[in-house]
Amino acid sequence: MPIHNQREAEDLVYRSYLRAAPQLPSAGDDRVRCPELTRRLLDLLGAPDRGRRFVLVTGSKGKGSTSRLISSLLSHLGYKVGLFTSPHLVDYRERIRIDGRAIGEADFVRIAQRIEPAWAEIERGLEAPAYQGPVGVSLAIAVSWFAEQGTDINVVECGRGGRFDDANVLANEWAVVTAIMEEHVRELGPGLDDIVRHKLGIAKSADTRLYIGAQREDALATIKRELGTAGNTAKERGLVAIKRELGAADHIAEERELAAIEASFDVSAERASASTRGEHVSFAGESFEAERIAISPRGTTFDVRTGRTLYRGLTLPLLGAFQADNAALAVQACEDIAGAALDPATVAACFAGLQWPGRCEIVSRKPLTIVDGAIHRDSAAYLASVVSSLGLGEGARVAAVIGVPKDKDYAGVIATLAPIASRILVTRPDVSHLAFPEDALEVATQYCPDGSAAYPLLADALDALRAGPVPDCILIVGTQTLIGNAKRLYGQGLEDIGK
Repeated sequence: MPIHNQREAEDLVYRSYLRAAPQLPSAGDDRVRCPELTRRLLDLLGAPDRGRRFVLVTGSKGKGSTSRLISSLLSHLGYKVGLFTSPHLVDYRERIRIDGRAIGEADFVRIAQRIEPAWAEIERGLEAPAYQGPVGVSLAIAVSWFAEQGTDINVVECGRGGRFDDANVLANEWAVVTAIMEEHVRELGPGLDDIVRHKLGIAKSADTRLYIGAQREDALATIKRELGTAGNTAKERGLVAIKRELGAADHIAEERELAAIEASFDVSAERASASTRGEHVSFAGESFEAERIAISPRGTTFDVRTGRTLYRGLTLPLLGAFQADNAALAVQACEDIAGAALDPATVAACFAGLQWPGRCEIVSRKPLTIVDGAIHRDSAAYLASVVSSLGLGEGARVAAVIGVPKDKDYAGVIATLAPIASRILVTRPDVSHLAFPEDALEVATQYCPDGSAAYPLLADALDALRAGPVPDCILIVGTQTLIGNAKRLYGQGLEDIGK
């Protein structure tokens, strides 16, 4: 099928999965994911990833922001850096960036056109349950563009797992693991040890430099146990497990020949003792650490201590103590990539100006304005806790501007933010294909009878707030398109978020 525009290019990304979806079993990633097909696609394209340098990032929380922190810091150090993340806020191309700038529409379409014949060749040979993963197809576009543009290093965020992710076909020199917890239990579980095993699968060689971010005690113990009992490389253990699982998965076994699997993992066959592995692992709290963490209207302020030096008084315009932990993880990885301590002024400037849209992000300080993509009660509760920790004062006026779609938990978001807000303004973005609730104002009035109002568009709601009395803090909360709308209104585009 010819590709003429971005929409058709995006259709290519999802087409194989949508074909297979009705036949996919309700099973773990080790049964349904086919990363070897991504390896085959890359090879048919001339292996644009070969000889290039990669950092893989996984975890249960914070892997996107950590990927961004690493890529931004490396860019500020003078490297040309590719970044591959998900999801996007408004435009699919936001997932693929070099030095903060998203791939252009023309390049996105052109590379999709180039990929389509190889994609079709693979597709013709697949039986119903096997499919080329959307992450794998978009990764092929990203890696092809990175190769064309001559990037020095590429930072790639994995999906929910690690071991069986499409991104794990890349030969990465560095593996970064953020906080791990129980999540995606059906696909990765059932236990924490299973989830840890999936995440650690991105360290495929004894020579891979592995960085473990701040963890819960039980997760840390599980990680150390898994690493300490590693008598073989991840490849040796992984292939044994895959062969065993293929024997019970006849529906895709024909598509998973051993040679293809070995190619997909693409790591050294050397055996690695636990002591050798230990020389290449850095743990938060041991090799590096975030210290003196404080959250204020300025952002999240902290120090980072590594084995090389102490970085004092760093500030991120992202709110949350875990962001300081992510920053420490990024600093340690970048020190090792650079082979030396980093210039403290460069680190400070990088973090102070960092943009990572829609994640408890401060977009203005006059008045303090925070945007966050909370669309359900739990995520709104985290935002409320962050705002409560800012020290705004007992009489602080907080206005919550909420634009959550009808099919999401808009009532839960309103109810959760109401205790910290003196005003609730319900609205919607300027452009969206989603339906928004007709009764949002009615729900808001139940919790905030004297301070609730409805406005047709986000810009109208913000104009009403500026008309006075101006609140001490504005929260802009809701769907991805609302966050994109807010960023544009504050003069901060999504196409180029800076180095």
